Parts: sequence; structure tokens; C-alpha cells
Amino acid sequence: MTAITVTGLSKSFGGVVAVDGVSFTVRGGEVVALAGENGAGKSTIKNIIGGILRPDSGHVDFGDAGNVATVHQETSLFPDLTVAENILIGHLRSSRVGTVRPAALRRTASVLLRRVGAGFGPDAVVRELSAGRRQLVEIAKALATEPRAIVFDEPTASLNLDEREMIMRIVEQLRDDGVAVLYITHYLEEIFRLSRRIVVMRDGRLVADRPAGELDRSTLEALMVGRELAQGYPETTKPRQEIALSVRDLGDGARVEGVSFDVAEGEIFGLAGLMGSGRTEVARAIFGLAGKIGRIEVAGQPLRRGDVRASIAAGIAFVTEDRRNEGLFLERPIRESLSIVGLGSVCRPLGWLDHAAESRLTKDLATAVALTARSGQEVDGGSLSGGNQQKVVLAKWLSGQPRLIILDEPTRGIDVGAKAEIYRLLADLARAGTAVLLISSEMEEVLGLAHRVGVMHDGRLAGILDRRRATQEAVIRLATGGIR
Repeated sequence: MTAITVTGLSKSFGGVVAVDGVSFTVRGGEVVALAGENGAGKSTIKNIIGGILRPDSGHVDFGDAGNVATVHQETSLFPDLTVAENILIGHLRSSRVGTVRPAALRRTASVLLRRVGAGFGPDAVVRELSAGRRQLVEIAKALATEPRAIVFDEPTASLNLDEREMIMRIVEQLRDDGVAVLYITHYLEEIFRLSRRIVVMRDGRLVADRPAGELDRSTLEALMVGRELAQGYPETTKPRQEIALSVRDLGDGARVEGVSFDVAEGEIFGLAGLMGSGRTEVARAIFGLAGKIGRIEVAGQPLRRGDVRASIAAGIAFVTEDRRNEGLFLERPIRESLSIVGLGSVCRPLGWLDHAAESRLTKDLATAVALTARSGQEVDGGSLSGGNQQKVVLAKWLSGQPRLIILDEPTRGIDVGAKAEIYRLLADLARAGTAVLLISSEMEEVLGLAHRVGVMHDGRLAGILDRRRATQEAVIRLATGGIR
């Protein structure tokens, strides 16, 4: 049974073609992966299927599938309501006096939570749940509609390895139950594990619809980006002797304590660990976004605690993991996000903005990160693909020629082509003498780029491994509290 039939879909925004004549099908009991770079048109297809957007031409048929549910990358939950209330928010039944029946609500939610393998009850408050558990609530909420077809949009982008495994098992169970699944992800290993067919989009067009068994990783990457990608990670040069960052007995007054390490000029220092181990807290404390205990020196000079302006003046750049809420202006032209760090260099003596100087600066920054915004630099940041948003967040810091750049999950939710460009940029920065502090949940990424890897466990630095000893097994052993 064909559950979703997409026929000749086309959609444009302001003269820019986002989707151009795309057709494919998804059958019951089948997982079809929708692959492509950021900006390829995947989100537009998802939003048309979900009824959020109306196509300019073409149509979507659901056959006998009934309703189609969507599990979004960004959860749409009410943080101060219970799990049961969130799951059944659209299905609440009231008594004759207009009150909700809590017992019935909890019973129904409990059944759905068991179906997704949740280890928590219906009375838990969403605000207190981890990202992985919130994603389970989002899936249970989708299942409450009893759909015969589900669209998953980057469901594992913010999750750790154990949580990703949990989500993939749910998808496999749904497939075995006869549900049609359209699965969107940048994790190629998930595509090959879950999908029977792979639909590949590039620049708004469908370029391939093939059985997964006919493709390997390199072929899929080439289809997505239109060229062969360089294999592996870029070569990095040996770090210099001079110390760019020195951290001693760092704490944030809450989660992290006693963290000490150095990062040399030209060194990529990876910070690994399980989610919740304290990696992000270390980065935010260094930059001045959290309480700080201990001592930090940049190029031998003490850094004033809890002062972001002092950190920037000392040459520290910080690429946040939350690019949409902290990294750029979503509702303003990307030109403003690009120039914000270097604003002082493009202003005249009385504070007037020199628009010509700003334009030159932002063009140079966009070129440095291979930013591709088809509508130009006046397009709002929120309209860009995830990969291009991340390039903007990274590029804005380059105007200050930083001594140290801290990157927290810099490739989360972006495509293979954008990843390769960011890897190249990090290697170039290191060769030029910039120190890089890299935080990533992707083990392969940390091991492939870093000269040394510090491993966090339960708020402390469990050990530091040089490139020769930094294997997956060694990192996992430290991250889980084992002995080196």
C-alpha cells in the first residue's frame, strides 16, 4: 500500500526555487530516506507534506494512510506541562462540566510511553527531561494520532549515542508494524541502517531515487553535493610551542569543578564526553557566560572572570551549540549577523555605520566560509538552511582574527558538504596559529581533527589523550568513568 505519493511538487520563495518538480512514493512498512545538503529542499518537502506550506504546483496523496504525523527536529512541547498533557494536548476530552479526566489522560499516555520505550511516567514535567527524553515525548505525541505514515525530521540531531540508538529502534519497530516512514537525517549511518530506498535532492531537484543497497557512502555523498568529496579529514600541522589558553582548576559553581588543561597556538584540542558530562559548561565558563572558579590565561595574560567583553577583547571567539537562539539574528538580514563582532571596524568616528565598509567586510567573511545565500545578504537569518546558518555564526568571529576559537557542536544538523568546508576552515585556522577548542558528540569528528583529546566525566576532566592513544575505546572508557 502506498501511503505517501508526492507528484510534481514545486515551490518558490521570493523568486528563489526551493523545490522543482519532485516526485516519489513511500509505502507502508517502508523507510524512505530523504537525503541532501542543507538548502536542497528537504524541509520544504516536509512542510508541504505536513500541510504547513501550499505548493505552487503538484500535489501529495495519502492513499489509505489516513493522517500523517511529523516528528520535528525542534520539539514543540510545553515545558511546564506534564508528559501526559503534552502527548494528548490535541485530544483532550472533557466531561459534561468541562473538566479534563486526569486518570484517563495518564492511562492513555502510559500506553504510548511504553510503546516508545520511555523510562519515565506520564506525570513527569517536560522541563525536567533531557533532550532525548523530550524527543520520546514528541514521538509519543505523534503516535497519539494513530498515523499510518510518519515524517521524521532530524530526530537524533541533538541526542547522544544511546539516545540515537533508542530512536532508531523505534523507527525499526514502526516499520515492522507497517507504518510508512519518511526519514530525514544528515547521519549517513542512520540512512543506511534504516532505509530501504534513498531519495536524494540537490538544489531543489530530485537527482536519485534508488534502493539503499545500490549505494555506498561515497556515491551518496557525490549525489548530494554534485561532486566527489575529499576522503577523511584535512591534514593539520604540528602545534606551536606557545600556549594560547591555560585553564587551571576551572569550575562553574555548579556542574564543573577542578578542570585544568592547556591549548597551544595552532592546536586543535578536542573535548569529548557523554552528554551532561560538563563539556559545554567548560566552554561557557571560559568565555564568561557562566560563573567561574579558577584561573584562565590567554596568551599569558589573566582573563577577568564572568566578562564576555573581556573574553572577546582577549581574542576568544565562541561558536555556540544553540545557533538559532544564541548565534545569529533570525529575523534580521544575515549582513548584520556577519558584521556584529567586527562592528567597531566599520563605524565612523561618531558611531555612524560605514555601509560600504560593512559590505566589504561581510563579503570577505562570506567568502572565507563558502557561504551560499541565493537571495543575498539581505535575507533573514532564519530563512537559511542549517548549514548556512552555521557558516554565518562561524564567519562573524573571523573578523576579529581570534587567538582562540571555541566551537560547541559546530557540525550538528548540517550536511556532509558543509561539514567538509568547516573541517577545512578549522585546519586552516590551526595552520595560521589559532588555537581551537572543539566540542563534539561525534567521536569520529573529534578523533579525526584533534591533536589531543580531553575527556569529561561527571563534571571533571577524566584524562587527556594524545593523537596516538586517542581511540574510540580509550575515549569511551574515560567518558564512562573507567581508568585510563
